[in-house]
Amino acid sequence: MARLPLITATALLLSGAFSPVGQAAQLQVQPVEIPPSYQRVAENDHFRVYADPTSLAFKLLDKRSNYLWHSGLDELKPGDRLNRPWLAFAQSGLSIEYLDARAVGRRISITNARHTLEFTPIEQGFSARVTFEDFGITVGLVLRLEAYGVRVEVPSQLIRQENPRFRLGRLYLYPFLGATRGASIPGYMFLPDGVGSLIRFADTTRARSIFRGRYYGPDLGMIAALPHDPVVNRPQPLSLPVFGLVHGEGQNALLAEIEQGAAYGELQAHPAGVLTNFNFLYNTFIYNESYFQATNRAGAGVTVVQRQTNYFEVVMHYHFLTGRAADYVGMARRYQQRLVERRLLNKVPAANPSIGIRLEFLGGDKERVLLWQRFVPMTTIGQMSEILSRLQLGNPQVIYYGWQPLGASSMPPTSLRLEPRLGSLSELRGLAEQITANGGQFWLYLDPQAALRDEPGYSPRNDLALAITSRSLEGYSRHQHQPSFFFSFEALKRRYTALAQDVAALLPQVGLALHGIGSLLYSEFRAGRSILNRQEAIEAYQTLLAASPLPLSLYCPNDYLLGLARAFYDMPLGDSGYIFTSETVPFLPMVLRGYLPYYGPPLNFSSDLREDLLRHADFGAYPSFFLSYQATAKMLNTPSRWIFTSSYAQWGEQIRQTYRWLNALLAPVRGQAIIARRELAEGIFATTYESGRVIAVNYTSRPFTYRGLIVPAREAVLWETEP
Repeated sequence: MARLPLITATALLLSGAFSPVGQAAQLQVQPVEIPPSYQRVAENDHFRVYADPTSLAFKLLDKRSNYLWHSGLDELKPGDRLNRPWLAFAQSGLSIEYLDARAVGRRISITNARHTLEFTPIEQGFSARVTFEDFGITVGLVLRLEAYGVRVEVPSQLIRQENPRFRLGRLYLYPFLGATRGASIPGYMFLPDGVGSLIRFADTTRARSIFRGRYYGPDLGMIAALPHDPVVNRPQPLSLPVFGLVHGEGQNALLAEIEQGAAYGELQAHPAGVLTNFNFLYNTFIYNESYFQATNRAGAGVTVVQRQTNYFEVVMHYHFLTGRAADYVGMARRYQQRLVERRLLNKVPAANPSIGIRLEFLGGDKERVLLWQRFVPMTTIGQMSEILSRLQLGNPQVIYYGWQPLGASSMPPTSLRLEPRLGSLSELRGLAEQITANGGQFWLYLDPQAALRDEPGYSPRNDLALAITSRSLEGYSRHQHQPSFFFSFEALKRRYTALAQDVAALLPQVGLALHGIGSLLYSEFRAGRSILNRQEAIEAYQTLLAASPLPLSLYCPNDYLLGLARAFYDMPLGDSGYIFTSETVPFLPMVLRGYLPYYGPPLNFSSDLREDLLRHADFGAYPSFFLSYQATAKMLNTPSRWIFTSSYAQWGEQIRQTYRWLNALLAPVRGQAIIARRELAEGIFATTYESGRVIAVNYTSRPFTYRGLIVPAREAVLWETEP
């Protein structure tokens, strides 16, 4: 049995260490035993990896801190609340859920199911092939040590389903990696929920269920329709396929990144006290799902399993962090580096000395008058130019929404045609050139996926994407107020390409601000055509938009389209507010900061303007406003009535004040990455940028003094250096 002289804290982890080597004098040095079933399979300058050939579990020694990470549970302790299936799940490196002929699923693991296992040492790791004999399902796995941790692959060609009575439903990989018993150590789990969210380690929780979240949202191709309730806010999206664990801030941390397979990945997080007394989180990958297939119009039907398996590659990286990098800031910086390495994040030049501001203008919309539709103009091109001249703001991102004939709730054309009452193409070209000359950018709004219901301009029979049940995909377009179908990729590509080429030819200074396509990802199942799964859809969107002749900006895009964007709009300012989460953290802004400028939601729609302004300063986000020249009441009878306040006459002075305040704080750190963030006291946060400047934000109602420097109540200040 191998003995490693590790620095440990008594009974803090499942069986491992807790403190970094810098605190060795304060802790008892004890030998930690590596069980005899484990063998050394890889080593480099930073890590040593041991693996168990019978369960595929591994242990990783971080030689920088003498910290030992465990992928599973070696033995039970009193009060662990793990029955046999859960113990097998905790001890196995790989588990599956199979679906039987009745579409009923059951989870099994290596250590509680009859199986054969081939284990082969390879350079810096091992490969394995597991066959669950009673079900005829084979899964292959490859684990390799790399510079920053461990790479785990599940090649699609190593998946076999040889018993027609059973299908592979889900695959689970290393679910107990980094798991902790309750509050035995300080730390937290990180979720990419909205802007970012933490679950602090605790012995109990008020939650009664675990967290489940599909990366990139639900698959409309399987569920056919997105439920809509105007009084219920939908959960924030998981736009980044990562999660993390911290074992003592500033000591040791783990960041898990899905490089491939996130389109069919789901994050599951278990706070202690829900099902077990462990805190743990992991990814599961979906290969087959069940769905309800109607057999008649009365609603009768059967539950069946999809006919074609979702074949895709799974590539995951487990990055191990230590010292000052072992917190959510270090995770964000490491993930930023990975996105840059993978060419999914590019630096957008920040030549303008001022911060950006997004000013989105409503051109107009239509209202019904007896048997016809009447256009209601809200902001003409001339009026837009007048407003911009009055505001005199640096670096504006100007978006024109509702520019098409009959306005915002009409289908955009496939060639560039403006609503005549808004102005001419020559006027629009002149305005775009003027904005560009002043350091800004002009964009036309477009939702290329949305086929607005009851609108002409497309073929419902030929152009719409279909779900696995042969229903048209149904949901809602912008702000969940207008019912919509969604185009098949073939129709989307044809329509988008035609319009983009026309805009590029007629308005070379104009870009497209794309809504929907960056965040909504669905599979397609149209009979007689090849099935497009979600992974294939990602690749199709990337290819289409990379060939765009125009600059692009995107509304809240998923990670796979970040590299094609010049700007990120509608950055969330919070998380979904789940009962088990402890706090919101700006993980997403930290990933983007220094590379891609990002803008918050329109501030004239804010329910707490001061709070949201403080979050902009705290997160480094640029401001946004949604405007119209005419009074908002003029569109009460149009589908754009969701825009409940937009008049420039009402908001002009607030825009100027907001921009001056944020520009004074953020302009000195424009284009700079965030390198640290800490809570000085409850409700007081200090964010450090790479130049050394610090922005301190006081969310409380009392002034705060730190080392002689005052941060007034409900205010933010810029410090030239960290005090």
